[in-house]
Amino acid sequence: MSFKNIAIIGANGFIGKYLTETLIKKQGLNLYLFGKNETSILKNDLSYSKIDLTNTIEINRHFYNIDIVYYLASASIPASSWENPLSEIEKNLIPFIHFLECIAKLKVKKLVFISSAGTIYGSSNQKLTEDSNKNPFSPHGIIKLTMEHFLNYFKSKYNLSFDIYRISNVYGEGQNTTKGLGIINTFIEKIISEKKINIFGNGENVRNYVYVKDVAQLLSVSIEADIQKSNIYNLSSNDTLSINELVEIIKKIIPEHFDVIYEKQRQSDNPAVYLNNSRILNDHPTFHFTPIEKGILETYLFIKNNKKQ
Repeated sequence: MSFKNIAIIGANGFIGKYLTETLIKKQGLNLYLFGKNETSILKNDLSYSKIDLTNTIEINRHFYNIDIVYYLASASIPASSWENPLSEIEKNLIPFIHFLECIAKLKVKKLVFISSAGTIYGSSNQKLTEDSNKNPFSPHGIIKLTMEHFLNYFKSKYNLSFDIYRISNVYGEGQNTTKGLGIINTFIEKIISEKKINIFGNGENVRNYVYVKDVAQLLSVSIEADIQKSNIYNLSSNDTLSINELVEIIKKIIPEHFDVIYEKQRQSDNPAVYLNNSRILNDHPTFHFTPIEKGILETYLFIKNNKKQ
């Protein structure tokens, strides 16, 4: 692997923290961390800067010598943008395009983009490959897919390569659920603190769940891949389950009784997403996803041990 300067935008986020920890272990890298907070929450000596993605001067100063950028920044979730679709354009799309315009004229060779497998395809009962039709119905999915299209535009215009990872529902130790993301972590927290969980709808919504350490490991491979080649992957595990099936697994693992309360279905929720992950597994045949039972247990033990008294 040749020497590379790597930037991570969103390094303080859930995936960003694990990605940073994974890349630190690799030799021959210079890591530069960026986020919207004033300081890094990570306990390391890596360079960290608060970044305004619409500030050309800042971008030119920080990214003039960067080879690969991991773009993990997102200012919304599907539920929040459902009532305010303009926020997706203002807070996500416009800063993204501005950032790409700047780095495309620098030495950046590739951008690694975190997309949303749960929203860009829309609802489907078919196994979805990366080439399947996309029919997003939520503003979050519409803009994520639009951002993917802009990566194709910048590839054609400036030869800026990209890797797109369409990630399913991530869970694991240390996830911040106050933003409304992370159904597994949210369930575990509610079970520990309130002995109950709330499910929107009848519990038959189908999702794929992937452990955050697996996500970080697979994302890290982009620094070793052909920097001139662009790739698109469904980053999803083999665990595609209805919410009711997920609850049954949790009951077997967590030694605490809890009640299940069903509430009105949310319009922003996708009824069913079945993802085909064969492309990423074919490219990384020795990789094995963490069994969901093990991932849930590790997450439960972490939350239980770190619960505020």
